[in-house]
This record gives sequence, structure tokens and C-alpha cells, in this order.
Amino acid sequence: MTEPRMLGYIREMPEAVAATLRASAPGVEQLRVLATERRPSNVVFAGLGSSYTAAQIASPLLRQCLPWPTTITVATEVGIDRGIALGPDTLVILISRSGERGGIADALKAARRAGALCVAVTAVESSMLATECDQVVVTGEGPESAYPKTKSVIASAALLMALGIALDHDDARQTRLAQLIGDMPRLLGEGLADAEASFDRLPDSLTLHRSAFFTGTAGNQGVAQEGALKIQEAAAVTAEWDETGSAFYGTINILSPGWLLVPLITQDDLELNRNLLRVAGRFGAHRLCIAESTVSLKGECEAVIPVPASPEPLLAPLLYLPPVHLLTYRCAVGRGLNPDSPVFAQMMLKEMLPPGREEPDWA
Repeated sequence: MTEPRMLGYIREMPEAVAATLRASAPGVEQLRVLATERRPSNVVFAGLGSSYTAAQIASPLLRQCLPWPTTITVATEVGIDRGIALGPDTLVILISRSGERGGIADALKAARRAGALCVAVTAVESSMLATECDQVVVTGEGPESAYPKTKSVIASAALLMALGIALDHDDARQTRLAQLIGDMPRLLGEGLADAEASFDRLPDSLTLHRSAFFTGTAGNQGVAQEGALKIQEAAAVTAEWDETGSAFYGTINILSPGWLLVPLITQDDLELNRNLLRVAGRFGAHRLCIAESTVSLKGECEAVIPVPASPEPLLAPLLYLPPVHLLTYRCAVGRGLNPDSPVFAQMMLKEMLPPGREEPDWA
């Protein structure tokens, strides 16, 4: 059997980040100059699916670095949620790998009606979104023909972080974060090798669940959301996600012996997660932790997938994406599914794409 393309794309994630940081640098600089000239009163980031989770992954850094009030939202809420300020002095950044989805087109129309300055973050410079925005910042991860996107997600998240760093008015912080994000491909490569080796040692019982629950804090909320989205999309696993602390107020009650809990654990939220693991164990759920390599969880869960310890919490969520996507891949293959082309893919694309438009790289 031919190895699914999804695994190859996951293995390309370190280079996808490096290539995107290189390819997007001119567009990021142009946007910095444009924003300096226009001086927006607020910034809105909007995307759909994994483009939205990429923005959520970058959101703590964006809110820390950007000197303007910043909103992260689902693209279909733009023009519907009246609490999202839109006007001639608003900068709207629309994220879409394909640049072709109907929901992102509707968000662009709503932003245009309000007179906002519109910027596309996309992999396809000739896409509908790119050709109709005021400026384009192109990612550099290359083609990705599997339906569930992986390297495109981390490329978009890294680009948004680079954009936030470039627009930071704190010079010392900007210099430090720019150096650290430049080292991220190396850390990703090390972490990916360790994660694959760890998955190879797992018993099949930990990747054959029909229900999964992902949790995380800060930027890892976006990774948890991405995990739930991806494992449903590619492996047909029923999934939920929640912020780790919020999980105690309802969501954890759905756990049972048929569930897999996947907490994304950092040093900052370690004690909170230890409480979560104890409760999940009492409910009979299996616990597969994705945790910083400096964290000790011996005897508190069934298995741990390590990620490198990052010197910067604002960038660390990038390191959690490869293990989450590898888990999705393992679950899909373990269930005898083709993760590259889920059975519903053509039907969903027909619903999401405007008439006459096509998904790049997809046949």
C-alpha cells in the first residue's frame, strides 16, 4: 500500500515553517509599512477551519505584540457579529490557504462594505481572495494535496506570529522574538523525530478510540481546537476540545472508558493538568499527554508524547502541532481509512466553494 501523503506533509512541517518565514518576509515588511502609514484603530483576523485555528494558535502573541485592539474570529462572523468593529480605519487580515472558500469571500465583501483595509494571508497568489484584497502575504509551504491540511496550518500560524512580531512597537521584544522564531524549524525537526519514535512505541489501544477530547491553555487552545477538527475530518473520530480549566465545568463529564483524553501540557499549566488527569482516570478514560520534555508525568497517564521545551511560551504552541497531526494520522490509518481523501471530501468542497471555483492541489 502506498504511504498516505498526509504523513509526508507532516514530516515537511519544519521546512514548511522555514520556507514560509523566508517567502513571506517581503509581504510582512510591506504590511508593516502600510500599517504604519494607515495607523488602524483596530485589527481583525478571520479564517475558517484550520485557518481559524492557526489564528487562535498565534492569538496570544498577536494580542501581546500588536499595538492596536485585536480580534480573532471565524470568517463567517464578519458582518454578522455586530460587536466586531469594522470601518475605514480597521485592518482586516483574512487567512485562507486556498483563498477560494465561500465563507472567506463573504467576509471580504463585508469588510469591503465597511471600507476596511483588507489583507490576504494565503498560499495561492492567484486565488480569488488574493486578487481582491488590498495586499497579499503569501505562505511558502508548497503544494498540499491531502484534504486535511497539516503543514499549511503550521505555516499559517508561523506567518501570523512573524507578522505580529514585525508590527511590535517594543523593539527589544521584537528583536528577541524574531531570533527565537527563526530557530523554530530546528526545534520542530527535533520534536518531530521524537514524536514519531514515541508513537511507534504506543500500544494500538491508544490510537483506536472512537472518541477524543483535546485540552490546552493559551495558544494551545488553538492546537486543541485543531486536534478536534482534524481527527474528526481525517479519522472520523468524534471529538471535543476545551480550555483546560474550563473543562472541569461540564466537558469532562462526557469522559468514559471509551474516550481518549489528549491534554497539551506546559510547565505553566502542569498542576491544572494533574488535576484533570486524576479526574479523567477516575472516569476510566485513557490519557495520552502531549507535554514539554521537562515535565514529569510518571504514573499519571498511559503515555506521553514529548515536545521540546521552548524558551518562549508565545511561540511554543507551534511545537504541539506535529504530535497532534501525527495522532490524527495514526488514528485514521489504524481504522483502515485513507486520511488523504475522506469519504465526504468532495461533497464538502462542493458546499464550501463558490460556483466555478476549485480547491488548489485537490483532484
